[in-house]
Amino acid sequence: MARSLELYIAWLLASIGTLVSLYFSEIRHLEPCHMCWFQRICLFPLVIILGIAAYKSFFDITRYVLPQIIIGLVVALYQIAIQEIPGWNPIDICGAGPSCSEKYYIGLGMITIPMLSAAGFIVIGVFLLLCWKRNTRKQMEEK
Repeated sequence: MARSLELYIAWLLASIGTLVSLYFSEIRHLEPCHMCWFQRICLFPLVIILGIAAYKSFFDITRYVLPQIIIGLVVALYQIAIQEIPGWNPIDICGAGPSCSEKYYIGLGMITIPMLSAAGFIVIGVFLLLCWKRNTRKQMEEK
């Protein structure tokens, strides 16, 4: 049974993203806004799904989780736009609780939580696409 390092790396990145998210909310006591919750909804299941896929060497998982990754990325990019474009907030998604436009800098005084989330979704997606490409190439060689 062939193993894919890319699939394991994608699982590891999803696991790290989940742990970082939980660190900010449970240890640093930063209450997540609504947009952060939507991003978590896209990220948290990836730990289980990609873990099982990596263990079972199910390389076609990319086609099933890629829409989830794209949705998480779009939500993260939307929140970045809300935070970085002054006075722009076309859809008021935030109700009670923290505002989605508040910035919490986590690194170098310029990286925010949604920026880290977007980067995570991009890198996970890239590794899954690499895994899918390599698997497709192997299937073509076998025929």
